[in-house]
Amino acid sequence: MSDLQLLHQLQELDLQIESRSRALREIEAELGQSDELTAAQGRVKELQERLHDQERQLRELEWRAEEIGQQAREDEQKLYGGKIRNPKELDGLRRDLEQRQARRREVEDRELQLMGDVESTQSALQRAHDELAAVRASFEAKHSELVGQHAQLKEQHAALDAERAKVVASIAPASLAQYEQLRRDKRGRAVSVVERSTCQGCRIALPMSVIQRVRAGREFVFCPSCGRILYA
Repeated sequence: MSDLQLLHQLQELDLQIESRSRALREIEAELGQSDELTAAQGRVKELQERLHDQERQLRELEWRAEEIGQQAREDEQKLYGGKIRNPKELDGLRRDLEQRQARRREVEDRELQLMGDVESTQSALQRAHDELAAVRASFEAKHSELVGQHAQLKEQHAALDAERAKVVASIAPASLAQYEQLRRDKRGRAVSVVERSTCQGCRIALPMSVIQRVRAGREFVFCPSCGRILYA
């Protein structure tokens, strides 16, 4: 087999290797945390923090209501216990009791409102947990599939690398060096097939004299337009 034929074979192998490498990079990127899963986890965390804050506020209101209630009970005992008889002092106690009772009603109203908020957040959190479970299940199934594809591509890549090494060993060093230089300069495609009198690398029609030299196969012929090695 001539160097030209071997270089064409090498070119096809290199294109397949690059395709597998690109696919491997894409899979490896997908194997990380998915945006959808990250968003679902963030939603759960956000709601958990909101619920924690609401429950803390509710406990503080309960403590405040109990504290005001205790103070009001003490005022009632003083007011109705019979130990205080001074009208002015009794009137002051009555006003204090009314203010405490009013504050307690305000606190209890806020408690009721916050209890509704807690219930609403709990419902939203449950929905977020359900959504997260669904997203995680989908992610894990996709992850398992990607792991299988990755392993398969790695095997194919290794087999292509081994085949490439065999082909490279059969090519003259000067021809191989020329090929590698062109591959770097021409974005991975050093050899271009001639079809219908056209270089498939740059899609430019070739002169008949060039085509005849390519078909003769006695030398490397380069495309006068893109500079790639022509192969018929």
